Amino acid sequence: MPRMDGREETLRPAYRPPSRTEIIENELSEAQAEVRRLTRDLKKEKQRITETSEAYAKMVANLVRTVHENTVLRYECERLKRRGIEGDDQSIPNLLGFELTRSEVAAIRKAVARIHHPDAGGDIGRMQAWNVMLDKLEEQLEQS
Repeated sequence: MPRMDGREETLRPAYRPPSRTEIIENELSEAQAEVRRLTRDLKKEKQRITETSEAYAKMVANLVRTVHENTVLRYECERLKRRGIEGDDQSIPNLLGFELTRSEVAAIRKAVARIHHPDAGGDIGRMQAWNVMLDKLEEQLEQS
């Protein structure tokens, strides 16, 4: 076996097994790094849970508001339907506060034709609307 002089021994690092303290310190630093990583992950998950809770609360509030609006609109629709049905039962002459005669309805029709007839430069849509209403008046007069 060759012999080493003192100078070579000082340059060459000596292998020494890690001591128990060094092993424990390494394990401790690894555990601390893992704890920091898990703490970051936990913080992210808590943030996600908070955001999800806020979104859920907003969704529930919107749903409650929508259901309320739907209920109000449904009642309003039913009220208008009942009013429309009741309004159909009431005759147009009674809405005016007096009964019209057939001759009055005919006079109204002639006046409307003079104003709204297309040949006279009038609005055909308005003339048709008046004619529909006057037809209903005549039907009511025939029934009574």
